Amino acid sequence: MVTMAPPEEHPDVWNFPHQHAFVMVGDKTFFGVHMTQYHCEVHKYQIVLKLKLKPKDAAALRKLRRAYPSDCFFLCNQKNDDSIGPQKEFSIPDLASGRRTEFWADIFQGIYWPTEDPGEHFFPWSRDRATPAIENVLVTVERVQMFRPFSHNATLPPYATYWLWGEGKEAHMTNLQHAALASDPFQPAAYGPDYDHVMSLSEAPAWLDKPMLEAGVIVTVPAVRLTDADTGAPTIPCDVPFRNGDKIEVMYRALGPVRQVTAGHSFMHCTIVCNSPAVFPCGETCCHISEMPEEYRHGREETA
Repeated sequence: MVTMAPPEEHPDVWNFPHQHAFVMVGDKTFFGVHMTQYHCEVHKYQIVLKLKLKPKDAAALRKLRRAYPSDCFFLCNQKNDDSIGPQKEFSIPDLASGRRTEFWADIFQGIYWPTEDPGEHFFPWSRDRATPAIENVLVTVERVQMFRPFSHNATLPPYATYWLWGEGKEAHMTNLQHAALASDPFQPAAYGPDYDHVMSLSEAPAWLDKPMLEAGVIVTVPAVRLTDADTGAPTIPCDVPFRNGDKIEVMYRALGPVRQVTAGHSFMHCTIVCNSPAVFPCGETCCHISEMPEEYRHGREETA
């Protein structure tokens, strides 16, 4: 269980420790991309971390990635054992501030979807229902590559905007999300619509300077419209917008000239986790994530 001090001992704005899921990308250099939820305070952040694993764990992950190149691998910090021992859970601000630079985690292959209503605090990678592909991994955060808290006054732009970053010959992209308030003052709070997309490129673009690649840059993708040109209605893509090998036209800082990158694997494209259920843009089953292999699944459904 998590032991927290009474609320009166905290400032008005604070966050509490929890479990988090990060999509792993990269082979020579590992990055973790936080899985978002607009309607849950502890997950209202986009953050990308450059991570270091112990050699045996790094080798095991590279071996799995080569065997299953299109599968999604999730890094999840472990749940607290009790209220007395070392605290394994953390908040995203703990990472972003540099207060937390190491943690124990497990790496899971794909996702095991519940067959019944999962409940409010369901965690798909609970050790009660799933076995890690690689367990007890000591993770070192080498640096925060991107940190972006959501603001609920945001609005969807006409075209998708992506964060492009990498190191060496490897590069990746994730869309910059907008957790727009979708309800009025007389309705329960609801946020969205948008989507969560994490992908790699086939190689780092030659037109991007190496320090800028490592720092990360913003590019727009005119081919992916987020709002209808005539009505302004949301047009969130319900399918993975790019296939492996697709040539993608992007614009640095939303300005010309048009430049090109080549898509690699898309590891996650999802609308049902990040958005509030009241504003699912693509129905209740739109989440493109590889299924967890049977050998890692437990028989019973539980909530975390």
